[in-house]
Amino acid sequence: IVLGIGLGALSELDLARSQAAGLVRNVIQSAQNTALASHAPARVRVDPTSGRIQAETALVVATYAFEEQQISGYGPDGEADPEDFDARGFVGACFHPAGRPKVTVRIPLERDPASDFTLGFVVRVAVLRESAGSGRVLSLGGDPPTFALELNASGALRGRFRTRVGERNSDRPGEMVVLSSPSELVPLGCWVELEMRYDRARFELLVDGVVVAREENDAYVWRTDGGLVLSDEGLPFPGKIDSLVVSAQIEGDPGVLPESVTFAPDSARTIQFAAGGGLDRLVHADVPRVGLLFEDGERLDVSVGLFGTVE
Repeated sequence: IVLGIGLGALSELDLARSQAAGLVRNVIQSAQNTALASHAPARVRVDPTSGRIQAETALVVATYAFEEQQISGYGPDGEADPEDFDARGFVGACFHPAGRPKVTVRIPLERDPASDFTLGFVVRVAVLRESAGSGRVLSLGGDPPTFALELNASGALRGRFRTRVGERNSDRPGEMVVLSSPSELVPLGCWVELEMRYDRARFELLVDGVVVAREENDAYVWRTDGGLVLSDEGLPFPGKIDSLVVSAQIEGDPGVLPESVTFAPDSARTIQFAAGGGLDRLVHADVPRVGLLFEDGERLDVSVGLFGTVE
């Protein structure tokens, strides 16, 4: 009888070990896979107090390619006049405001429950600048907008988003965070891919995949209180717009350790993946590790390599 009880206890410990290690590896791997597939940053948060581990990743909520003189794709349809398109786009046809006032596209993203950008957002778009004037590429929401991306006459980008005061469900609008890039980054006469992204860690602007402006921030984003608008009636974009992809930052289902397992106090509190799936070297100078402590005093470490491999 005593032998049977001892064997049962050992089997329970082995089960707790495998469950805990598998849980941690799965959550970390899911974040790394999403960063690789979406080419957007992803993060894992570890809470030793509650024994919870949770991934935060970017989920695509809308894509538009502007083919067949339509604003349709994965997401709500928008409207535009046929003369507002050009067959010579970045990939196929494109929307062509050409600096004309009141030539805009409105996409009703506020009707889509998936378009909740409270935890962050990623917007990627291709543009061709035809003249040296300034203009707004896109904006979401009312006035002031939830977020917006603009180009000035010197070829510099300006991105901004509106914060919330307090927690994620707060109804108090906060300040506008503004980020500007150096001049002459968007040349005349050629297509470039622009990206604006925020994940409650960093706000960044990118040109052709290269970060050109960055600042740290952890505020929640204001609600989606209006549609997504391409170009602007008062500040029209002087060129073409194509290949739009909009993503929302979301939280995955939290993983909870078995009662007999705890996170080691020296475990990494966050694991940050860069766009493409590798470790974010701006955050991690060394390989991050998550330690698991078991009732029998043993310890197991789950580590993440330079290229995002979970070991």
